[in-house]
Amino acid sequence: NLEKNGCHNLIKAGADGVIQAMVLSLPGLKFSNHHLELNVHPKELHRDLTVRRVNYGNETHVNISLNVMEDNRAAIFVSLDKRNRDYYACDAGCLDPPVKLGLTPQQFPVKLTEPVTSILYVTADHEHMNDLKHTIHVVEVGEAPAHEQHVLELHRTGARLGGLHPLFWFSIATIIVIFHLFLFRLIYNEYCAGPNEKYRIRL
Repeated sequence: NLEKNGCHNLIKAGADGVIQAMVLSLPGLKFSNHHLELNVHPKELHRDLTVRRVNYGNETHVNISLNVMEDNRAAIFVSLDKRNRDYYACDAGCLDPPVKLGLTPQQFPVKLTEPVTSILYVTADHEHMNDLKHTIHVVEVGEAPAHEQHVLELHRTGARLGGLHPLFWFSIATIIVIFHLFLFRLIYNEYCAGPNEKYRIRL
């Protein structure tokens, strides 16, 4: 699977390359035709995710963050740790002009296209970036819809209403009550019960 997603050269590089390929596969990053692309459906971006220091060439490290903003819409932030030349990025469809990347994170909206395409493209070839605008054929491009609040809470906490599941809190409360009853019985046996009562209770 890693080889099919453009990581065959990384796998040939040995252990470091395999680790890099695994990191790329987590958010859906892959190298393809002189660019790095983030190929994930916008509906899957319901939690924050950051990938740091992705090797692009020998002397360039790319940082990509996927953050769910206050309006429940996802946004992409891209920056470079270091670089040996200029790099550019564009969002889904590449209809907007390429944005030059640097140390300061650049924000990109998450767009939904018809048909579905990658939501981010990064390359050092400015001409290739302009060509993507004409080679990516889309019928419709629009900003991805906001996630519903209960979906975000379900993925953050495991419960639709937020927080931990009520069964978890009931279990914790039961354990606490049982522990205190046991503790009370020990204290009563030790300090309050007479010798005969101690003996009877122990039996």
